[in-house]
Amino acid sequence: MQIDQQVMKNIFVFMPRGRLDAASAPLLRERLAAGDGGNMVLDFSAVDFMDSSGLGALVAGARRLRAQHGDIKLACIADTVRRVLELTRADRLFDIYDDPEAAISRFAPEKSV
Repeated sequence: MQIDQQVMKNIFVFMPRGRLDAASAPLLRERLAAGDGGNMVLDFSAVDFMDSSGLGALVAGARRLRAQHGDIKLACIADTVRRVLELTRADRLFDIYDDPEAAISRFAPEKSV
């Protein structure tokens, strides 16, 4: 898995590519941990699969950021990934948007990094 990164309107946007599984979950954990309590958007447009390890990395990253007064919003979720989130009810833990710009616009200015 490759994870591209950019900053848009003072918000970190991570763009993982490929499968989010046991092999790639540690990389996502590492990237989310580097956020230092800021706000993030995960653009999942290039993620076609996520298993429980990937979900665990996502939830752990969200907990860590929220404990530091940051947050994660998800964008461009594929149907296969959305099903995993819905089956595990993890979709209730995240705000999900159609595109990264919509997710970014929902962060309050005072919470940006």
